[in-house]
Amino acid sequence: MSKSLKKKNHWTNKVYESVICRNKEGELGFELKGGAENGQFPYIGEVRQGKVACQSGRLSQDELLLEVNETPVAGLTIRDVHAVVRHSKDPVRLKCVKQGGVIDKDLRHYLNLRFQKASVDHELQQIIRDNLYLRTIPCSDAERDQRDV
Repeated sequence: MSKSLKKKNHWTNKVYESVICRNKEGELGFELKGGAENGQFPYIGEVRQGKVACQSGRLSQDELLLEVNETPVAGLTIRDVHAVVRHSKDPVRLKCVKQGGVIDKDLRHYLNLRFQKASVDHELQQIIRDNLYLRTIPCSDAERDQRDV
């Protein structure tokens, strides 16, 4: 496959932005699923018809959520993604991409792939790792080390 065809089919060319406002009840009208605790990218669950107020763009079920108001959410737990959305001011800007090719729900699969340094994929892997480390519990062998002295 030629390089130009690979670039044309790359998932970054399919990223889109949706601008959504909360409804009268303060809800955005869609469900969030996945999250790092499930080994998945956060993704859009059920989109409740008539409850989503899209100013621009679209929102489709099972599409991966990459950013909320320019905050990268890949690699965050679903609880943390909900917190980012909850603390975002209206209008909420969501960057999403349809699953397919290299990028799907499975974080482990994506993190196991090798990409050239400074590429978009390598940068996304780094964002995922950074977000995963936010919830990593530090482990210390300090007690054992003291006995060894």
